[in-house]
Formats: sequence, C-alpha cells, structure tokens
Amino acid sequence: MLINKYSKIYFAITANAKSRIVQGYTEHHHIIPESLGGPTTAENMVHLTAREHFICHWLLVKMTEGKDRSDMLYALNGMRAENKYQQRYNTKITARVYEKYRIEFAENHSKRMKGRPAKNKGIPMSDDQKQLLREKAKANHANGKVYSKESQEKRIAKVLGQKRTDETKRLMSLASKGKPKGPMKEEQKLKTSNTMLGHKKTASHAANVANAVKGNISINKDNIEKKVKKDTLQSYLDQGWQLGGRKRNLV
Repeated sequence: MLINKYSKIYFAITANAKSRIVQGYTEHHHIIPESLGGPTTAENMVHLTAREHFICHWLLVKMTEGKDRSDMLYALNGMRAENKYQQRYNTKITARVYEKYRIEFAENHSKRMKGRPAKNKGIPMSDDQKQLLREKAKANHANGKVYSKESQEKRIAKVLGQKRTDETKRLMSLASKGKPKGPMKEEQKLKTSNTMLGHKKTASHAANVANAVKGNISINKDNIEKKVKKDTLQSYLDQGWQLGGRKRNLV
C-alpha cells in the first residue's frame, strides 16, 4: 500500500475503532486486506460502522496501485450491494466520482475476464436446478410476471432489426464447429411431441405453419428426409442429397 494523505486518514479511522466499543450494527474489516496479504487475526480485524466501512474501502482504492488497486475496486464495488444480513451505507457520492470509479471498475473487470471460459460451460444442469427454474416460472405466471404479447413483439422486432458484425458471425461459426447438425433424433421428436400434448393451437397456427414452410423443397439422403429453402438447395445437392422425399414402405 502507498503511504499518502489517504493512508493517514485510513489508519486513523481503524486505530480509533480499535479503542472503542460501538453499540449497534457493525461490520468486520481487515485492516490490511486479505487480498494484500493481511491475516484474519484479532490484531488485523476491527469493528466498523457501515459508514466507516464504506469510507475505508474508498480510501483503500486511493492507497493502492496496479493489481492491488484492481482488487480494491472490486471490494469497493461490492460495498454497494445489500442483503438481509448487511445494512450497507448508501452514502451520497457525487456523479463525477461515481462515474470515475464505475468506468475504471468496468474496464478493469473486462480485462480480468477476457479469455476466461464461463464457470458452468459444458456442465449440464442438475435436476434440482431444472426443478428450481420450473417452480420459479410457475410462480412468475401465478403472480402475472410474464411477458405480454406486445412486449414479446417488441423484443422480436428489436432482434430482427439488428445486423451481426463479421466478428460475431466468426465467433458463432467457431462455436458451432464440430457440433452435429441435421435431422432431429427420434427421441427428440418424441420429447417435443409429448411436451405439446394438451396444448390447444391458436386459430392462426395453421397459417403460420403454412407461411413457415412456403417455398420449401423436399430432399432425401440415406432414407432421411428434410425440407430446405431454394437458396440453400444447391449446397445440399453438392453433399449428395437428392430431390424428393424419402421412399416409404406401402403396407
């Protein structure tokens, strides 16, 4: 840590807190932060009010540089979070100061996370997690917290109006490389069919389906049939697909 005017204020606050007894809500604080090598010992711990705790983390940002400052930015950003166990001090920070630290935190976080794979990438969701999501969705429906038709249309229109950059297309291509493509497996078809059992189709469903398949051309290969658009037909023919549906056994 740097020794400057901010460090003098910081150590004055922690020293004062060591020599008093506070009645009411307090929070534990490492005088020398753990990320900077500070131990979790009685000598290095102090009880601070929520306001003092916030100010100390603010001062620690000003007392550090490089990676240490990066760690202190994360700690300061966390001081704004609240939960049922903590009574965070919501001090009024000027717009200029808030903007300065938010921009620095965002840039720092981006650099830290660049190139890191997601923690749950490739890990299938457990049955408990799936059940939790189902219960949450049911609760949202029961409370009326569902997307209205108008909001869904707005979201779709927004996505449809967007154009992907060449870099985005390249990344999407790399993400799908090596993954199996082609007709849906029989078990997938059965699962989808069972999911839709009991759901009434809207009056416009037939028209939507007709429009979706309009202009599609039937092709087959190795007794597998699929429908494709005219503009992609030639690429399939080049791969050995043939025009027309697959041959069916007539009983």
